[in-house]
Amino acid sequence: MMITGDHPETAKTIASQVGIDSSNVLTGGEISKMSDGDLKKALRNTFVFARVNPEDKLRLVRLLKENGEIVAVTGDGINDAPALKEANIGVSMGIRGTDVAKETADIILTDDNFATIETAVEEGRKLYSNLRKGVRYYLACKVALVSIFLVPIILGIPLPFAPIQIIVLELFMDLAASATFVAEPEEAGIMNKPPRNPNQKFIDRSLLTSLVLGSLSLFAAVTTTYLLAWYLNPSLNLADIQHAQTVAFATWMLGHIFLALNFRSEKEPLLKLGVLTNKVMVLWSLAVIATLIVGTSVPGIASALRLTSLSLIDWIIVAATAFVATFWMEIIKILQNRTIK
Repeated sequence: MMITGDHPETAKTIASQVGIDSSNVLTGGEISKMSDGDLKKALRNTFVFARVNPEDKLRLVRLLKENGEIVAVTGDGINDAPALKEANIGVSMGIRGTDVAKETADIILTDDNFATIETAVEEGRKLYSNLRKGVRYYLACKVALVSIFLVPIILGIPLPFAPIQIIVLELFMDLAASATFVAEPEEAGIMNKPPRNPNQKFIDRSLLTSLVLGSLSLFAAVTTTYLLAWYLNPSLNLADIQHAQTVAFATWMLGHIFLALNFRSEKEPLLKLGVLTNKVMVLWSLAVIATLIVGTSVPGIASALRLTSLSLIDWIIVAATAFVATFWMEIIKILQNRTIK
């Protein structure tokens, strides 16, 4: 919408040049004679307002909000301050804007370029999306880590992780949630999506469902391989306990890599996103794998981490279980995308 103090013909001409529908134009004098109800109706098909004063701008913003609109106002003068304050988001010009406008606004365009608003919206959507992904991954791993101890406690067998191993797991888990998802590129078509409902909860049903499924997947992978390794050698021998814990540790390390790759998008398959598009996550994954290999093959480090070496069969079981238990979500996303197409 264009709301200006200029002459109606000037406003109409400029509106036409920038693509704003100027078939209907209302002036400040006409607005003052209209009731709030009539003006609300007019706002549905009128997008150019001329010869308006600060009170008219404030009234238009207020009525737009009452109509359920999310309102952003751009302005640079003292007379724009009331509307900037009333709007959901006030945007002031940084170069030619007055001090009053800048102090009132929520955002200041330091380059006075309207296109910067689009950049800010895109960055905001990317930030919000990545924050959801990071929180979802972090909570899924936390829930899985706590759940993994329940079955061994119920069965009366040793716990699947030694304390030092939990510290290593937490280190990489926290690093993934705090760094790799921050570096996640924005998904294709992020600016084509409708605005997010401001009343929508951050942890909504969609996020909660995927969080629970992700944690159950990781829990199932680690619990399956640990119980398998333990019951094949159900003794209190320290070597057997370390072997079972190493199997569980390796399954977690690989499983939470696969889970992070899956959680890069709620709907887009990994193949469409590109495995290498998030370089920070790739480096993190390589660091996890390197730590796992060194921790199970170098005697001094293995002893410190309470780990032992694994056979080729063990590695195959660990890798296959971790992959199958978590990557089923990718198959669902691929099928859903094909159905939509």
